[in-house]
Amino acid sequence: MVESMKRLFRLAGEYKSKMILSVLLAIGSVAAGIIPYFFISWFVTQIVGNGPLDYRLYSVAVAVGVCLILKSVMFLFSTRLSHQAAYRILRNLRLQLAGKLTRLPLGYVLERDSGVIKKTMDNDVEELERFLAHNIPETTSSAVVPIAVLIYLAFLDWRMVLVMLICVPFAVLFYALMMRGNKEKMQKYYDALDNMNAVVVEYVNGMKEIKAFNQSEHSFSRYKNAIGEYRRYVLGWFKACWPLMSAYGVLIQASLVTVLPVGLFLFMKGSLEFPVFILFLLISMGFAIPLIKLAEFADSIKLVVNAEQNVHNILSERELPVSHDDARPQSRDLTFENVVFSYDGNTDVLRNISFTAPEGRSMAIIGESGSGKSTIAKLICRFWDVKGGSIQIGGVDIRNMEPDQLMSMVSFVFQDTFLFNVSLGDNIRIGRPGATDGEVMEAAKLARCHDFIINTEHGYGTLAGDAGNRLSGGERQRICIARAILKNAPILILDEATASIDPDCEEQIQEAIGALAQGKTLIVIAHRIRTIMSFDNILVIRDGSICSQGSHTELIKSSPEYQSIFRSYSETENWVIGAGKDGTAC
Repeated sequence: MVESMKRLFRLAGEYKSKMILSVLLAIGSVAAGIIPYFFISWFVTQIVGNGPLDYRLYSVAVAVGVCLILKSVMFLFSTRLSHQAAYRILRNLRLQLAGKLTRLPLGYVLERDSGVIKKTMDNDVEELERFLAHNIPETTSSAVVPIAVLIYLAFLDWRMVLVMLICVPFAVLFYALMMRGNKEKMQKYYDALDNMNAVVVEYVNGMKEIKAFNQSEHSFSRYKNAIGEYRRYVLGWFKACWPLMSAYGVLIQASLVTVLPVGLFLFMKGSLEFPVFILFLLISMGFAIPLIKLAEFADSIKLVVNAEQNVHNILSERELPVSHDDARPQSRDLTFENVVFSYDGNTDVLRNISFTAPEGRSMAIIGESGSGKSTIAKLICRFWDVKGGSIQIGGVDIRNMEPDQLMSMVSFVFQDTFLFNVSLGDNIRIGRPGATDGEVMEAAKLARCHDFIINTEHGYGTLAGDAGNRLSGGERQRICIARAILKNAPILILDEATASIDPDCEEQIQEAIGALAQGKTLIVIAHRIRTIMSFDNILVIRDGSICSQGSHTELIKSSPEYQSIFRSYSETENWVIGAGKDGTAC
């Protein structure tokens, strides 16, 4: 907790002047709210003592009004300054988190529920706003001003100070009882909350499958159980706390109950002056307000610390090492040298992969599902670092290249397409942000998506929808191919890029890819052999190793694995859906 608080104060230090001024104004606001009690005490004393009703009494009334106005004005400016600083800090934190995720291995994101990451970037960062915008100025002022007032009152009559605070220890006792085991309870709460967030995101993302298989929110057990578990835990926790919280709330505000009878007794005995008695009565009625704020801070600090730790855990994750060597590839040859790779550090999914894809030549990678084809392609982009061996471009290890330099050399079209909910034109422009509208349109024409784009409601300005859900799979794929065309990088990687393309469009896409690949190093992860039969080199992958490689003509003669894949492909190409003699489908 101590380290979290230090990091939080360092965050606040980014806007030190604003935060200091906010704290000073908050202290002034609390002080302006207490000073009227002293004025009113003097006012009552004058009235009861039959003092002269001169201009001083009217001045006191005006002074009370001015103090109350100052209290509101200073609180307003204090809150404004603290929120300005807080929101700038939150903006910077979210940008840091987003940037951090781009520098982490892709596996970090894939191995975690998107709901948990979303909670950290959204809910947890927002939770820090409470500390930065409220706790720092308001808690500081709620502690400093009451302590100063108590010291002053102790000089007037220390006995009455003790009487005014006599219920506070009992209130603290009930509060401590309520907070027993709070660390474990908070951990269970966050576990239930994280699980609920993850399942809700999964439920929304899987809505198509839920509807297709006639599943409702009641029959989707993971969703229902996660919501129910969160509800049961929170209600059970609250019910256990309510009696203790009620006792605390009553006792912390019970100062008047003790001050009035004891003060009256001392006054009747002549050991307490009337003005002092009145002052203690008035102060006791408002003294609980700052104490309640301090308790609210103590209650919320666990939430704030947990949120800060979640944010810190991501920001402190080990990034992919970045080299600052000024290494410049001398060519666009792509070379794997004895590459070994494991996702979990234990089980190798690639074993001693070695090959060279010469500049300007085409290479295809085929194999059974799970053999490691897509892993090879993603390692070229350094989504992960290899466990052994090296990947080189033009003789330079990609680990010794700046990330921007590497990404400028590689275009990647994934099997699983993703579009942002921005215009179709801007989705294509992601390939080269500075591209003109004409260049975007030309790339769309080459990718054979210009025609369907101009037929949408707003043409290139049409929003793609969440994850591109307003387009078909084939249309999304063509938008992604247009991105790669616009980027025009010297190395082009297509991870089964035509998997979602209908047969009528596939031939056009292949033509576009052929034009795009002229003079480039082309790597294709393929599942349809007929699309790669003319490639310069074909790698056949089995169980994470290269079992054979060569041209189609060479492999069809010498590779049993390739022959088997080709035979299976040929059989599926000849499938005919129809009815047998008995009327059944065949």
